[in-house]
Amino acid sequence: MPRNLLDEAKIHPAILERIVNHRQAIVQAVQAAVAAHPVVVVGMGQNPFPARARKSLDAAGVAHHDLDYGNYFSQW
Repeated sequence: MPRNLLDEAKIHPAILERIVNHRQAIVQAVQAAVAAHPVVVVGMGQNPFPARARKSLDAAGVAHHDLDYGNYFSQW
């Protein structure tokens, strides 16, 4: 799915490093999971959509790898 990204030339240099380094551990974990598994579900606690995706995948017999990060009251 295409995603609009702000041109780096339009990002102030004082904030660019913060954007580049923000939550890199999570980004790297997701990249590694996508490289290692055919189907990956990335979700946040209390968000119903990742749970629905998992339920649908289970019902279809599709193996998947799950990554969960935080929830609406912690870490985010």
